[in-house]
Amino acid sequence: MKLIKLLTCCLLFVTLASCRKAEFMPEAEGQPVPHTDITITLKEVLTASPYTLFKAAWERSNMNGILKAKGNKAPFILLVPSDAAFIADGLTLEVINKTTPELLDSVLLYHVIAGNMKVEDFKISENRFAGRSLLENPDLRVKPAVSGAAPSDPYFYLQYLKYADGALFINGKKESTTAPVQAKDGVLWPVDHVLHKPTKTLLQVLQEDGRFGMYLELTERTDALFAELSEGNVQHDFKMGLTYLPSHANFNVVFNSIFAIPDEVFHKAGYQTVDDILALNDRNPLPYFDYETYSMVGGLATDTLVAYHRWGAMLSYNDPQTGRGEEGLTNFYSNDLTNSLLSNYTIVGSGSYGKLPVYTNPLEFSKEAGVVKVNVKGADHPAAAITDADINTIMGPVHVVDHLIVPKGFKL
Repeated sequence: MKLIKLLTCCLLFVTLASCRKAEFMPEAEGQPVPHTDITITLKEVLTASPYTLFKAAWERSNMNGILKAKGNKAPFILLVPSDAAFIADGLTLEVINKTTPELLDSVLLYHVIAGNMKVEDFKISENRFAGRSLLENPDLRVKPAVSGAAPSDPYFYLQYLKYADGALFINGKKESTTAPVQAKDGVLWPVDHVLHKPTKTLLQVLQEDGRFGMYLELTERTDALFAELSEGNVQHDFKMGLTYLPSHANFNVVFNSIFAIPDEVFHKAGYQTVDDILALNDRNPLPYFDYETYSMVGGLATDTLVAYHRWGAMLSYNDPQTGRGEEGLTNFYSNDLTNSLLSNYTIVGSGSYGKLPVYTNPLEFSKEAGVVKVNVKGADHPAAAITDADINTIMGPVHVVDHLIVPKGFKL
């Protein structure tokens, strides 16, 4: 009898609660928002567009067959240069008609990104969209996206897209203020330039530019000095991460960026020659190799001078037995350099066993009159302004700076 009474009370309570909920639910106001499905295809959008030279190149190429082979339902983002952009790049209708379909394929594949993107979602996102173009370099390999699935993945040229201040930025460069067109199977986004794939590594750009002779000589001589001091037992290789990995590695490309130091910055800081810079190492006893711990004791002042120009990765914890953790990707373009996105970004992880201290981004960023500035967190030196941003490479961007990026208390 008690159980029956208890169940009756519970049912009564639920009934009363339901009544209250119905009683206080507000009445619907206004008209329902109509939902219109997008039915137009990307091919139809392209056909109806005014971009005659892009369409001419497309029709002469093998692109229709290439995309068909990838599946009729596969979504794509088309980055479509205007006719003016084609002409400025020398790709007139006459040139297009004389160009082989295979060469046109390589141009157009770089302008097609795999994957879908709802334009409105993209516009409100603070994050960049890492777009993988359909253009592959068969000579290059990258770390596999899925651990254990394969020793490496193919290298496809990347396009980093970001929407900010009413414009589309690609790899840090402002490329369009023209409205995109959403199709059911992708997006057509007009752009103001014909996009060119990068052809050089970070190191090749530094070597061929002509502005960074002292920086390159300094790091080469520092590598040699460290090899001598460590008796060849500790790796100190400035080129690592800036050029292709050795042939015995499973993959040969890693993604990085660098804040490059031109000669004039060293001159402005009081160093006229590389010997002047190396004299900084006379401040303290030189490091030496300890065979008991099998590690170096001490460090070079010149390492601190240049380390933050590569995100300070070489200053992360280095275990005598297992070395450093795995370095994170740092291929950030100028419009990615914000504290909100990168303040706690992991530069060097905790290693294979997850036991090493994580090294997070030591840099902070600001923007003045459209110019991005970089400094070490808490530094008492002037921030470095990026004077030449987003020099694109196979691995990521080179940013040229006008000051040395050094930590608090470091005496130049």
